[in-house]
Amino acid sequence: MVHNDKVLEDVNALLDYNAVKDYLFMTVINAEEHKNDLATMPHTIIGDLAIVYKIMIQTTNDRFCSARVTNQLMDQYGIDVNKLHNDALISSPNMMKPEILPLETMLIGIPKDIALEEKEHQLVVLTNEHKTDGAATMFYAGVLNDLAEKLEHNLYIIPSSTDECIALCDSPSLNIEHVKEMLLSVNKSTLVDPDKKLSDHLYHYDKDEHILEKADDYEIESININIRNCFIRDWGFQNDKIRRYH
Repeated sequence: MVHNDKVLEDVNALLDYNAVKDYLFMTVINAEEHKNDLATMPHTIIGDLAIVYKIMIQTTNDRFCSARVTNQLMDQYGIDVNKLHNDALISSPNMMKPEILPLETMLIGIPKDIALEEKEHQLVVLTNEHKTDGAATMFYAGVLNDLAEKLEHNLYIIPSSTDECIALCDSPSLNIEHVKEMLLSVNKSTLVDPDKKLSDHLYHYDKDEHILEKADDYEIESININIRNCFIRDWGFQNDKIRRYH
């Protein structure tokens, strides 16, 4: 647990970027659902998700207190969102320590290393030590790549709520349409608090290209690549000739 009881000696410390930059952390929300809020704060869009930024003020064993970075604060800081984002990438794991655990470990206590041996069939929960605003863990540097390398597969990401997301292997045995239906069904039910709903769309992480994107976009691109490869194989077209048709 991170304790930083003296982050703010007084409220004026919020106005000093050098005083707060080490206490930044990222959270993620649905961009469309919160478009009015996003107009008042710096953010980074990825698919239908928006990364927003907060400042940790105080933590205890039971709870934490934070302040949202607003456009007014950004004017005071005199920085742009790229600077804010890059600093938050560094400080977030310190403020909100990531917890990456197989679902079997969380539910029935199977040791993590043993659970991860079942690579293709494992569900892995990505959250943080507070179990709050933990879905942003997927954006921490190296988190998805390290998990994908350990599981030896690309990943699909289920954005189950703002508090956590679930990773599973992109393997031939995966019924991805079933997973999509399951996500939609859960989001329409009462299992997820409306305020914590994150997305109706799956995401995909490519461990070789280091790309996180909506699964629909990944699948469309995969189809286009297969079509181009068919043209090359069957008709002998070169890549520069194919591009003329796009």
